[in-house]
Amino acid sequence: MPIPDSVLAKEYSLVMERAYAFEPKEGDLTTWKGFVPVITNEGEIFVDVEIKLPENYPESSPVVQILSPITNPNMTSDGVLEMRMLARWRDSYHLFQVIVELLRLFSKVPARCVEEKPQTVDTQEQLNPIISQKEQLVVILEDKKKILNEIKNKQSQQLTNRTLQQEKQKHLEDEILNVESELFAIEQQFEDYDISSLEFAKRFYNLKKRLYLLETKI
Repeated sequence: MPIPDSVLAKEYSLVMERAYAFEPKEGDLTTWKGFVPVITNEGEIFVDVEIKLPENYPESSPVVQILSPITNPNMTSDGVLEMRMLARWRDSYHLFQVIVELLRLFSKVPARCVEEKPQTVDTQEQLNPIISQKEQLVVILEDKKKILNEIKNKQSQQLTNRTLQQEKQKHLEDEILNVESELFAIEQQFEDYDISSLEFAKRFYNLKKRLYLLETKI
């Protein structure tokens, strides 16, 4: 069963009143993070600590984890702190008392800093993702280049078609104007008796037919 809210609320209140430098991790009252001063071979430093409350707390003791790279006789190899208080845990104990005991322990038993060895990373291994990304980028750029060329060709074709269409349209309009001009001319000739009625009718019919055909093409 999870820890009752009333228990967590009481532990929170006691820690805020009687301890310092610790707070719930991301608002989780079952996990606390903080730091404590520690005497080491390199002088006094502050080490990061995480305390987790088990589900059956306070029947079972908290788990204290040292996160900073130090060694201490009371620590396991994976950083778990072993204290007499935790080994002889009682359900009447509280979290703030663990923090106080933690401070007392490190003030009495010095720790030793552990030098973190720099990780050796294969240069080629570092470059492989970069090379892969570069190759992908080249492919993407080539694809985009093809698309752009297709768009340009399409636009060029559309422009050519539009130009041809415009030229065709202009030619038709010119032809219509010519036919209309001829119609006007034969009407003037007929009115001036320069052509016979038969000639006028024949030419008028042919021009009207041409005009009709031209207008249907527009």
